[in-house]
Amino acid sequence: MRVPVPLVLLLCLSVIGGMWWTNTKGMDFMTPPTPARIAEIQEKAEASNAQPERMNEPVKPPTLRPGLPEAAAPDVAPQPPAIELGDLDSPPTLEAYSDRALDGHVKLVELAGSLEKEGEFQRALLAWERSLDMTKPDTAQAATAIAAIRRLRPTLPDWNTDPNAATHIVLHAGTGPSLAPGLKPVLDEAARELSLASGGTLRVTADLAVGKRNAPKGPIPAALWLSGPTKESASTDVLSFTVEPTDDLTKEVHQTVFQLIASHLKRTGRLTPPVEPAGEETHQQALQANITRLSWREFGKSLNTSTPDE
Repeated sequence: MRVPVPLVLLLCLSVIGGMWWTNTKGMDFMTPPTPARIAEIQEKAEASNAQPERMNEPVKPPTLRPGLPEAAAPDVAPQPPAIELGDLDSPPTLEAYSDRALDGHVKLVELAGSLEKEGEFQRALLAWERSLDMTKPDTAQAATAIAAIRRLRPTLPDWNTDPNAATHIVLHAGTGPSLAPGLKPVLDEAARELSLASGGTLRVTADLAVGKRNAPKGPIPAALWLSGPTKESASTDVLSFTVEPTDDLTKEVHQTVFQLIASHLKRTGRLTPPVEPAGEETHQQALQANITRLSWREFGKSLNTSTPDE
C-alpha cells in the first residue's frame, strides 16, 4: 500500500516543526542580548578556539643546567672487564703471579678475590702473597693482605711436605749460664715455629752457645742471629737484647728474630720486606703471616751461600 505524497509532505513538515518548537519555545529572538551576555559568549568562543591551538603546539624539552648533556644516558653502571685468571690446569709455582705485580697492588687483590670465588684457594693465597711481597702496599692494603693470608693459610697444606727438600738454616743464640736453661726451650720452639711459618720451605734448627760465666749483676744479655748450616754459610747480623728475670723471654726472642729476618731481606732480597706488626698484633703472629712463603725461601737461599773470603 502506497502512502499519498501530500500526506508524506505533511508528516515531514510536522516533524520538523515539532522539533523546532520543542527546542526554541523558551528562547527570545526579539530582545537583543545585553553587553554582559555578549562578553560571556565571546569569552567562551575564544577559549574554544585556543584549546586546539595549544594541543598542536610542539612539546618543549626541559631546560637543562649549563654544562649538562642535552640527553642524559640511562643510569647503568659499566661492567668491569673480566679478570684473566691464567692457566688453572698446571700446578702453580711459588713465584706464581710475579708477572702480575707490574699491574699494581689493586689488580693483584682483584685477581686474588676472583680466584677465591672460583675455589682456587692455593692460587688465591699466592696472589695475596704477591700483593704483599712484590708491590708497595700502604698500611691499609698490607693489613688487608695479611688478614687474607691468615684466613687461607690454615686451610691449606704446607707448600713442601718433604723435610729433605727443605732448605736448612740455623737459629743461633748466645748467653750466660744463668739464662741458658730458660732460653733453650724458647729457642727450640721458635725454630719449630719458623719451619711451620715457611710452609715447609725451610728446616730451622736451634743452636745455643753458653758462656762460661754470667755477666755482672743486672739485666742478663743474650744475642741472636741466623745462618746457613755450615761455618762457611752466610749469616744475618747479630742482635743483642737484655732481659730481667720477670721479662717475657719468648716475646723478646720473637721480636729479635723478626727484626733479623726483615733487616736481612731488606738488604739482600729482591722482594718487599715484611711490614712490622700493627696494633695488637705480636711479632710471633707477624712471623706467621707478614712474611710470605716466597720470602722465606729467598731468605733461606741467601743464607745457604758461602761467605766471601776475608
